[in-house]
Amino acid sequence: MSEEILLTQEGYDELKEKLRVLKSEGRSDIAEKLKVARSFGDLSENFEYKEAKRAKGRNDSRIRYLEAMIKTAVIIDGHAEEGV
Repeated sequence: MSEEILLTQEGYDELKEKLRVLKSEGRSDIAEKLKVARSFGDLSENFEYKEAKRAKGRNDSRIRYLEAMIKTAVIIDGHAEEGV
């Protein structure tokens, strides 16, 4: 994703907030789920552990996606579009 992403300041701020939530609350929730799942024992047949690992992968993927969007974002004036 190397193309510029056009965002209003509001849209940019929303992406930054989503990223913050995924990095803090999302990661800590998943870490807790992994901790609980590990306590159940045998990981080879542990559905809770496998699901927590999948959730971690989805969360990490979403973080990378949002970081790439933010990195290539260009802030536009949202009022300019109203006249179109």
